Amino acid sequence: MDWRASVKKCIPTALLNRALLTFPFLYHARLVYYETTLRDGHGIDDLLCQLDLALGLAGDIIECGSSRCGASAIMASHVQAKHAAKTVYACDSFEGFDRTELARERQSGRTRAPERAFTSTSYSYVRQKLRTLGLDGIVEPVKGYFRDTLPGLDRCFCLALIDCDLRDSMLYCAQTLWPRMVPSGCMLFDDYASEDFQGARLAVDAFVAARASEILEHGLLRRLYYVRKKPAPLSTE
Repeated sequence: MDWRASVKKCIPTALLNRALLTFPFLYHARLVYYETTLRDGHGIDDLLCQLDLALGLAGDIIECGSSRCGASAIMASHVQAKHAAKTVYACDSFEGFDRTELARERQSGRTRAPERAFTSTSYSYVRQKLRTLGLDGIVEPVKGYFRDTLPGLDRCFCLALIDCDLRDSMLYCAQTLWPRMVPSGCMLFDDYASEDFQGARLAVDAFVAARASEILEHGLLRRLYYVRKKPAPLSTE
């Protein structure tokens, strides 16, 4: 646990939420920075670099594993600044991990995350946060487990951020969203090199192996692992 997480753990969630929503400038402060977990290891730099490459493509943006919607808010702010017509779909239970899946990961030795990990959020809170930041017209929170929500999300995407930590969920999200990625679109994965969530590497490696013929390029950036879809074939007409 880093020092920021240690500080946050000492503050009751209700008090933290009230302070942030009352004084929204705090979201921009270095200590908070929208409440994203991607601050370390140049994760935000990786994300925004790939987002810039994707903005010229058709399709929207999706994040699987949004928790307190930090990364989604950062992407939405960037989209807003670039005057791009994109919606960011922020998918999460907003209640923490699926307990059954977490138990499997813990039993396999791939994570030691506690049952209450990522439970300091709620659908109500993220809606208020997005309204406070003026991003509720750009970010669309999608509440529920991925197997229940992704099949009904009939959209195509230029960028997907898969940050749901556990092997089965990561693999399911990648496999489900890949057919909806536009040509040259990019899928990003967090935690590939993480010791805390070792199932992430297994999920990414399995996905890349299964879709190798459809992938233009892939590899580890500074923090995020990227997989770029092949471009559309050139017309012979």
